[in-house]
Amino acid sequence: MVDAMEEYEKEAGCVPILHPEEIKPQSHYNHGYNEIVSRKSHVDDYSTWDIVKATQYGIFERCRELVEAGFDVRQPDKENVTLLHWAAINNRVDLVKYYISKGAIVDQLGGDLNSTPLHWATRQGHLSMVVQLMKYGADPSLIDGEGCSCVHLAAQFGHTSIVAYLIAKGQDVDMMDQNGMTPLMWAAYRTHSVDPTRLLLTFNVSVNLGDKYHKNTALHWAVLAGNTTVISLLLDANANVDAQNIKGETPLDLAKQRKNVWMINHLQEARQAKGYDSPSYLKRLKMDKEFRQKVMLGTPFVVIWLVGFIADLDIDSWLIKGLMYAGMWITVQFLSKAFFDHSMHSALPLGIYLATKFWMYTTWFYWFWNDIL
Repeated sequence: MVDAMEEYEKEAGCVPILHPEEIKPQSHYNHGYNEIVSRKSHVDDYSTWDIVKATQYGIFERCRELVEAGFDVRQPDKENVTLLHWAAINNRVDLVKYYISKGAIVDQLGGDLNSTPLHWATRQGHLSMVVQLMKYGADPSLIDGEGCSCVHLAAQFGHTSIVAYLIAKGQDVDMMDQNGMTPLMWAAYRTHSVDPTRLLLTFNVSVNLGDKYHKNTALHWAVLAGNTTVISLLLDANANVDAQNIKGETPLDLAKQRKNVWMINHLQEARQAKGYDSPSYLKRLKMDKEFRQKVMLGTPFVVIWLVGFIADLDIDSWLIKGLMYAGMWITVQFLSKAFFDHSMHSALPLGIYLATKFWMYTTWFYWFWNDIL
């Protein structure tokens, strides 16, 4: 199964890991705070910094000094990365405005992934930078070296606000990247949280589209990733549980390959709810939420009565009574596994409370009624 997952990773493209050009500026940004504090005490500490480092740390005065001295803002560094890239990934809005005013190309490609500054800002989740770059004409539909546009990157990194902004600005919610993956597929495969999948579903995304190479739907990708949160969302959105990929595999087939009981049960229940399977009488009872709630409420009434009934039996053998209690315990365990719905947290405690009160008052009434009369 691991080999199969690696095969999907290689062929899908847009492998969502931070490559060197994404990691370096962010690491500078993370440890830059201490140096910024130091800089406040020692004003001239950054006077020898080159323009790349000054851009990463947001030292506007030093950057302007070097540009005014003749540095070409379009010139890439040794990693083929421009100043606008470094400013974008570190969310230096003032420097982005300045560099563009000095002639920086807003959609300049650079770095190992051949990405634009907008790609870099999107990967890091800098919404304010995305907004600023697009005001200056940055094109979010451009693809990077792995075939991903900005909306695909935002979806796979879980930057919901950026996904919403890009769609509001006209990006197609069903846009496929160069590898045939939609934002929903990436969210299902990479983001183990409610959003951005929930957001995408509100835009009437095509839930049952298949990708270009594997013909996997978003539900296939969620199962492959073991993404139970998104599986629930997709099933609620009427995703096709019988959709087949290029190998003829349904999401249920993939769940069985992974031997994930939760996924198998939920996908089977979804098929039965759509009438694809003919469940047995017991399965139909399990699927009946109202019946399960009644079982949870009623079980404490029966258990408390049985405890008293068995104890009051005119049987001298405690072994027999012990076996009867064991049978009662086994029955309760079966009911718990088969019918108790743990999403209805209040039903069982309520049943215990009501059963205790009911049998207490019933006992008092039975024993003291004759005396009252």
